Amino acid sequence: MVVEPTPLSANNPRIASLRRLSGRRKARLEAGRFVIEGPVPIAELLAAGADLDELYVDLDQWAQVDDRSPLRSVVRDADAAGVPVWGLTASVFASVSDTNSPQGALALALRTVTPISDVAQIDGPVLVLVDISDPGNAGTLVRAAEAAGCAGVVFVGSSTDPFGPKAVRAAAGSIVRLPIAEGSEVSPALDELRSSGRSLVATVVDGGVAPEATDLSGSVAILIGSEAHGLSAEVIATCSATITIPMQSAVESINAAVAGAVVLFEAARQRRNA
Repeated sequence: MVVEPTPLSANNPRIASLRRLSGRRKARLEAGRFVIEGPVPIAELLAAGADLDELYVDLDQWAQVDDRSPLRSVVRDADAAGVPVWGLTASVFASVSDTNSPQGALALALRTVTPISDVAQIDGPVLVLVDISDPGNAGTLVRAAEAAGCAGVVFVGSSTDPFGPKAVRAAAGSIVRLPIAEGSEVSPALDELRSSGRSLVATVVDGGVAPEATDLSGSVAILIGSEAHGLSAEVIATCSATITIPMQSAVESINAAVAGAVVLFEAARQRRNA
């Protein structure tokens, strides 16, 4: 059966809503929804069981691809799941897209956040992102956390929106498969994790112990600080251990997402050996 998107006019109220959701965190919070772009990431979210509200398709790209394309495939999958499929002209689609080169598909999904207390009770390390500002790093860390067997990821302080378009693209299906928690204040979130019996482990640029020399096999919460400044002295003081990744002397630091992945997979290695 051939599925055809239903065309929408440029002045349809859905268009203005899409622009707000794509560009504003407050709008996403109020609506309880987030935007995911690209046929492949959308297909992964569908396969992960995401609750999609609507799918939007660039009609110009739709007309240029064949039935075996990812765009046609994700439309068939969405239609089979009962998701309404709408068509937009190329100019309107570009106006609601967050990317410079839109891939022809954009979907709305339910924004699901888990309480920190619930994440704390799940088996596996908890990754805590403190003031992480780069959405690409945030999404990559969410995906790495799932791959390394984490219980969930907690975003605290002034961290970027885990459900912003760039973060969602980087995390892909992990954003709905892995529990995500948020807290505006750092201290209460850390108190919640500590009260559940978790040890807090800070990652620092220097002065810490190598990851393999730190016991990460138990109930731990691993803290990653902002790309520019790392963790504050106050936050580090509340932690029971500090980790520094050994590096050659000419390299002062590495990307936050890379550093986080190194520590997470060391924790996974220790858990397997344990």
